[in-house]
Amino acid sequence: MRVVLVNPPQTELRQPRAYIPLGLGYLGATLEEAGVDVEVLNLAGERDLSRVNYPKTDWFGVTCTTATYTTVKKLVPYLASRGLVALGGVQPTLCPQETLLATNADVVFVGEAEYAFRDAVVGKPPSNQIIQAGLIKNLDALPFPARHLFPDSDVVDRTGIHGQEPGVPATTVITSRGCPYHCRFCCKGHPMFYTYRYRSADNVYEELVEIKERYGVEHVRFVDDEFTLNEQRTADLMRRIDPLGLTWVCITRADTLTPIMLKLMKKAGCEEVHLGVETGSKWLLDSMNKGMTVEQQLRGIEMVKAAGIKVKAYLMWNYPGETEADMDATVEFIRRAQPDKFTLSKFQPLPGSWISEFVPKGEQWFYPDDDPGFVEFRERIKAALE
Repeated sequence: MRVVLVNPPQTELRQPRAYIPLGLGYLGATLEEAGVDVEVLNLAGERDLSRVNYPKTDWFGVTCTTATYTTVKKLVPYLASRGLVALGGVQPTLCPQETLLATNADVVFVGEAEYAFRDAVVGKPPSNQIIQAGLIKNLDALPFPARHLFPDSDVVDRTGIHGQEPGVPATTVITSRGCPYHCRFCCKGHPMFYTYRYRSADNVYEELVEIKERYGVEHVRFVDDEFTLNEQRTADLMRRIDPLGLTWVCITRADTLTPIMLKLMKKAGCEEVHLGVETGSKWLLDSMNKGMTVEQQLRGIEMVKAAGIKVKAYLMWNYPGETEADMDATVEFIRRAQPDKFTLSKFQPLPGSWISEFVPKGEQWFYPDDDPGFVEFRERIKAALE
């Protein structure tokens, strides 16, 4: 049995090949454990699907997010004549019937598909076109992502996009899944993603040793939604990471941080913490159901900087109801907090999010550099950091 795992074009990313698709890596490793012949077709930087040489196979496994949904609809017809097409990922999970009808795929998977896709490939052909894969409770039972299926240049980034100094070999790792918070703008606010699960410190340590020895990685970007959610687990993880001599960055919430935790993180090589600040407006923060106050966000940034760690603030523009006064509050917040970096993105009504039920779908993706309002607001934030 042969499977080709497909990463569709990532045209919404500024450096599309800098992020190895870890989901496909996990799928590949699980399939290989079952004796399946696996190949990866990474189309991340491809802009002309008609010129791709598509192989013939038993199954194609295509990852599909909301950002790549439009492209996947164009991609499936190229694959359909070469093998059965299965779609997985956030978009099929949140909109399975719509995705199935819009793409004409053979099967879509709802949830985390490592085991369900393996069973479909090596077992009987699925009797339903929508397969409920559910969630995987024991993440330690999964094999490490099959990075060997990708060229080394797709595994290791040296551009600096992951927070490392340019030239330093870096890659991404995920140590947990799910998010218990219910931010109204986020697809992870959907009940499918409520259950937070994390890998053990020993399991993460073993993967870090593997990527350090195999690929010479010196820097890691942890791409968990909430890296420090469990304080004891974070402490255990720091003790395991510390001896490896790696540097790393992570994403988390300001209200999960403590000075003691940050001291351990600094000692273990943490160079940068990314926080989902979103806005400096109390009213807008409440409207987003962020579950944090402006003061907690400010204290979080202060704690990170006091620990000698850089901090990056993720900000959002054009959330429904945002006014000039709200934008003024965000600029003032940045002036007070003085994060080392920031990223500004435009609000998008993601499927599965609470807010998507009340606003029309947008066409422009996260970074509308041609929108004067977006550009002006970004320049105001830059000025507040000077």
